Amino acid sequence: EVEYQAIMDRNEAVFYEQYGANMRAQEEQRAAASASAAAASQGSPIFTLRELGMDDSPDFQNFMDPPASG
Repeated sequence: EVEYQAIMDRNEAVFYEQYGANMRAQEEQRAAASASAAAASQGSPIFTLRELGMDDSPDFQNFMDPPASG
């Protein structure tokens, strides 16, 4: 009985390990696909500051986009 439980615990651990790795791989694939789609649709950054949980204020100066005044 104890040995059976140990085998089941190990099987469960292996299953969740593989399942987790598979889910992470799928999530990375989805993220890469949506990122490339976003990049293809417009020349804007892949994410906005608001999506990162930061304030995306209009007066924020993007370091990739220097002011026109020079």
